[in-house]
Amino acid sequence: MRVAILSDIHGNLEALNAVIADMARQSSFDQIIVAGDLAWSGPWPAEVVDRVRGAGAAVIQGNTDAFFGRLPGETPPGKQDDRFAAQLAWMRAQLGPERAAFLAGLPFSHRISPAPGHDLLVVHANPTDLNQAIYPNLPDAELDGLLLGQGGGEPDWEVLAFGHVHVPFTLRWRGRLLADVGSVGLPMDGDPRATYAIFTWDRREWRVEHRRIHYPVPAVAHQMRNGGMPRGKHFAERLMAAGYNVMVQTAAVAAE
Repeated sequence: MRVAILSDIHGNLEALNAVIADMARQSSFDQIIVAGDLAWSGPWPAEVVDRVRGAGAAVIQGNTDAFFGRLPGETPPGKQDDRFAAQLAWMRAQLGPERAAFLAGLPFSHRISPAPGHDLLVVHANPTDLNQAIYPNLPDAELDGLLLGQGGGEPDWEVLAFGHVHVPFTLRWRGRLLADVGSVGLPMDGDPRATYAIFTWDRREWRVEHRRIHYPVPAVAHQMRNGGMPRGKHFAERLMAAGYNVMVQTAAVAAE
């Protein structure tokens, strides 16, 4: 079984098209899964939603997709009221009501069960909510607090795939595999290439391969600056820098 998992497209159609083209050059996939954050802060939100839906992928919700289910004036924690309202209004105008409702109604997770005891669980940030990030250097004690069930019970999955941090990595925790698939449209590890991951089940264990794909980053930055999107210059600078303003180890992920 082969599964392609991508996340955090953020309205970047050029990056998404490059990833889909690379996927077509690989061996066929049994499933394609998008782990959330399809549209927010990118210049082509409607086109990205349509492209994802046309690809026949299973799609789960990211924290920015959930923005489209908020009531007017209901600003998420950490956001400035005026900036968030302006961005949300522009995004809704680009998407239209049907696409916005699609994003607001996406499911929280997706599970693949190739054999008993070997489940792959796909979420956006973690198995509990859409916002608490799993960082590559998070201490085991903090992972325990985030990933163990109520009463400290062991999870019912062997592999956890997620995005949200925009940094591709894998780590081992309690004999399980944790894998951030990275970001298609807004990488934050210093490498501007689009990222996705291929998960392969060989009837014994899961293996993960991260893939990095070139695409015309400057052209996307130009569209961000000149396409009418609020704070387009800010997002273009982040795209070109491929990094957060502060170190990812200590930053609270806003994932705009």
